[in-house]
Amino acid sequence: MNSKSQNSRLWSGFKSIASTLVFVWLITHHIAQATVVPTESMSPTILVGDHFFLDKVAFPANYPHALQKFLPTRTIHRGEILAFWSPQDPNTRLVKRVIGLPGETIELRHRMVYIDGRKLEEPYAVFNDSRNIPQRDDMAPVTIPADSYFMMGDNRDNSNDSRFWGFAHTGEMIGTPLFVYWSYDGEPYRANMTWAEWGKSYASVVTHFFTNTRWLRTGTLVK
Repeated sequence: MNSKSQNSRLWSGFKSIASTLVFVWLITHHIAQATVVPTESMSPTILVGDHFFLDKVAFPANYPHALQKFLPTRTIHRGEILAFWSPQDPNTRLVKRVIGLPGETIELRHRMVYIDGRKLEEPYAVFNDSRNIPQRDDMAPVTIPADSYFMMGDNRDNSNDSRFWGFAHTGEMIGTPLFVYWSYDGEPYRANMTWAEWGKSYASVVTHFFTNTRWLRTGTLVK
């Protein structure tokens, strides 16, 4: 084989790998991204260990800032489950349900949500703690600013949401969950794990992959 033919093959292989990497980058950054939920805040709608694809197409926050003002934005509806960047930590992705819309007045009375003075029916909300915790269960009326949303987890007794850190802005919204492609029954996420603990956790997944996978959740739509 002459050097010219060999260089041609190398160049062809390089182009193939490069195009594949670009394709994967476009898919995961702007179209659909694999996501896992590490906490119980959306249980039982989304379980700890649920892995699902995130539809990112119609959310300008996924694109370069210079392009965002030219891109169309989708209408966000009450009751939708959305992923967004945490107002507390811009590097942390949260998944919650849209409860309050821009311009509405929202309040909490003994855990119940009221929108513009009317009680909101929430068949998805779950309560397991009988204690009365004012910061969690009661909130004076507040008007939601423009381009902002009041987000809450379905597991109301165990969710860090708008009750504690305020509103989520439209520009922080990054996607909506599609369906579960894999669900693993493991421990909830713990911050500041050591390398040894990470290794033990991954080893446990490998060891118990078949027995702890929730096979019946595969393909479950997230809504």
